[in-house]
Amino acid sequence: MLASRRIYDGKVVNLRIDTLRGPNGKPHDVEVVEHAEAVVVIVRPTPAEMLLVRQYRHPLARENWEVVAGGMNPGESPEEAAARELREETGYVAHRIERIWSAFSAPGFCDELLHFCAVDGYDIGERDGFDAGEEDMQLGIFALDDLWQKIRANELPDSKTQIAVLWALGARS
Repeated sequence: MLASRRIYDGKVVNLRIDTLRGPNGKPHDVEVVEHAEAVVVIVRPTPAEMLLVRQYRHPLARENWEVVAGGMNPGESPEEAAARELREETGYVAHRIERIWSAFSAPGFCDELLHFCAVDGYDIGERDGFDAGEEDMQLGIFALDDLWQKIRANELPDSKTQIAVLWALGARS
């Protein structure tokens, strides 16, 4: 890297521009979105079902059905963050959470690392500590086969939710 300059520091993301030397020796700029690590929480009430939450996504100007997900706090493990996000968004209290893998959401321009976690059993409680904009979240339990059809019909556009559904379809057998 030849240089790096910060363009923006925000609450959710930061933006920097790194100047790199290409294989041909010429410098070029790369925009990098910095985002904290996050968790994706897969809840299956039965092996053939999945819990999703419906919330408004301003960049898309629409509501989406998605898996429970959210950012990690400093020093928090993926399992701790998953339990917290689950409680905040749904009121569910997990009996056990297992991190099943991690993946970068968009490595071409962003450093966000998503930790996919599966919930093994839960109790239904009260929502606690949800973030601004999450007050009106709806919960829905969907058959995995119906979610697969929604993905194929372009009715479930969130990639982390698509990945979670595909994992759950493979894990149910």
